Amino acid sequence: MANPSGQEVEAAFDGIPGRVFKGQLNFVADAIAQGQVQSAGTLLNMEDRSKSLGRVVARIDITDDLSSYHLPAGATAQVAVYTEHWRALAVFRRIILRMNAWLNYVI
Repeated sequence: MANPSGQEVEAAFDGIPGRVFKGQLNFVADAIAQGQVQSAGTLLNMEDRSKSLGRVVARIDITDDLSSYHLPAGATAQVAVYTEHWRALAVFRRIILRMNAWLNYVI
């Protein structure tokens, strides 16, 4: 598998409604050890992880300026990674991410 680092990323933080921030993918973990602590403070269980399809552990670097926002450690966000595969669908994913960012005003 090719190294995915450097790919374009967009993130919509739940605590910052209506905004989408640009970034890039830094690292994707192939596996993660059972018992590793999550940002919520609970321990990971590999059986639970296998039930949530489409989620992987990755490190991203937000390139937009976040200095005016006070995000706590462990803040949650929806993140989209745009690869060279299925470029036509990336347009739809960008729209959905922005719609969900605006929904954070309501929910």
